[in-house]
Amino acid sequence: MKPVDLCHPSIFQAFTGNTKQKPYFMNTKNIDKVAVREHLNTETSKLMVFDCTSAPLNHQMVLNSDAVHFFYCKSGEPIFQFSEHYQRPLPEGSYFTIYDQGRDLNLNLHAQCGQIVYVSLDTESIHNNLLEDRRAMVELGFKGFGVRDYSVNNISFAVDLVLDSLFDLKAPTLLKSVYYKAKIMELLSFTFDVKEDHLYEACPFLKEKDNVERIKRARNILIDNLNDPPGLSELAKQIGMNEYNLKVGFKNVYGLPAFKYLQEHRLNLAKKWLSEGQWQVAEIADRIGYKSSSHFIEAFRKKFGNTPKKFMQSKQ
Repeated sequence: MKPVDLCHPSIFQAFTGNTKQKPYFMNTKNIDKVAVREHLNTETSKLMVFDCTSAPLNHQMVLNSDAVHFFYCKSGEPIFQFSEHYQRPLPEGSYFTIYDQGRDLNLNLHAQCGQIVYVSLDTESIHNNLLEDRRAMVELGFKGFGVRDYSVNNISFAVDLVLDSLFDLKAPTLLKSVYYKAKIMELLSFTFDVKEDHLYEACPFLKEKDNVERIKRARNILIDNLNDPPGLSELAKQIGMNEYNLKVGFKNVYGLPAFKYLQEHRLNLAKKWLSEGQWQVAEIADRIGYKSSSHFIEAFRKKFGNTPKKFMQSKQ
């Protein structure tokens, strides 16, 4: 592969259309409100989540030359600024693969809003993990990583579901490193796997992209209406799908029935708020849609093995 000079004016012009365009700089006011969570940081792998839905993002980082770096853009359009003269946007619903064997890269990551997941793996780990499936990888056209790779590809539906889980606060209280290492492997497998027939075989009508988008919209409606969600029939009407397909499709996409999924989300969100000490138990119960504090306390105890009050005390 021919070496690429990221700072060369012709490369910059190819992405911006203007070699004299000023670098993109973000207003960093209220930057402390941006949720930047580092879930995993080992010698061979990293996993970070950027949730800048309520404030802009301006994050500086170094991309090491011995690792392959993946940036998955769930929403928004982040700007990747590598130098004063070179920057490029990443469209929503796509991921950016960055690998440069010759040098470390200084990166300023900017976004006005959106959700981004960053994964970094050293090349040896990637090839070792794919070794047992090398025959399948050859069939898929994977040739490994050469000297450089700066490619942008669309996020598949399966990858999108994994990304959803990283923003859903579902990590276990213990063994978090095991959980996030598994998530990285899940992302890796679906990133390189271009076939999604296993999902469609379970639920054929999900082959239609519109149906998939309706299921995702149903999930968002539930999350946006935690304290007063619509019933299943009303939810089906809102997304333009019959109730049966909603029930079957939701479970195949998210692994749980719709309202079981909602309950899990409520309790995980409650756990986050309790650990942050923002509200009292009764306030949180009300905010997530429990009509009775006692019902919330019992549900929390069953899921996490402790009452909300004792959980709060353990965090003090």
